[in-house]
Amino acid sequence: MNKTILGDSVLNLQILKQHTTVVVEPTSQMGGTYDSAEITTVFTVNNDQEREVEFILPYSTVKFSASLAVISAGEQAYSERIAQVGRIRGDLSRIKPYLQKIGLPEDQYDTNKELKSIAKQFRAGKLKLPQGQVTIKIQLSAVIDEITGEDGVKRYSFKAYSPLPAFSMAGGRVPLTLTALFKGDEVIKPQDITYNITNPFGDGTNPVTELPNQQLGEDITFFWKWQTDPVVEFTYRY
Repeated sequence: MNKTILGDSVLNLQILKQHTTVVVEPTSQMGGTYDSAEITTVFTVNNDQEREVEFILPYSTVKFSASLAVISAGEQAYSERIAQVGRIRGDLSRIKPYLQKIGLPEDQYDTNKELKSIAKQFRAGKLKLPQGQVTIKIQLSAVIDEITGEDGVKRYSFKAYSPLPAFSMAGGRVPLTLTALFKGDEVIKPQDITYNITNPFGDGTNPVTELPNQQLGEDITFFWKWQTDPVVEFTYRY
């Protein structure tokens, strides 16, 4: 059975469909030192042969709540198709193809010290994928640290990837959806949330559907549907 890393040039997993749901919990307002984004991504890929794949996630995760699972494997096989996500260890040179594929300049990780620093910003988990069409679920908690800007205002910022970087797109056009929900509890206001969409892995096509900053009771929701693979960066304050 082949062992490959997400982003390796020999790995060509085609994503067929995908959706990501993000729930931002205001844990900093409940006695914590940071907020957390509870992120669930479900996607279907074509896999031409059984292999073990190391998935690299661009989040500094809360370790105990990060996992990968093949949910299309059936109940009996499920126990063999789930993996915990943790820090990237061992020979870090193996993640270079992934960093290249997501467009990170090579001069930013051409020394071991730089590579170690970058690796701390990611988490990884190994998963055995059966041959054929496979549906995978990723669940994790991303830490959102407080940052004080030059204006002295304290803000929070995080990026939501849709889809996860380094996948090939079937035919180059696959509907992708991202839903983000900010738990309000009368703490956060719509005007205090901003976002910026970039397409480092796509062609910059505008969303097919866009419903930003929708009030839902005390919560605030955002929804997009694309046929590209964007990154959305949210910035907000209390």
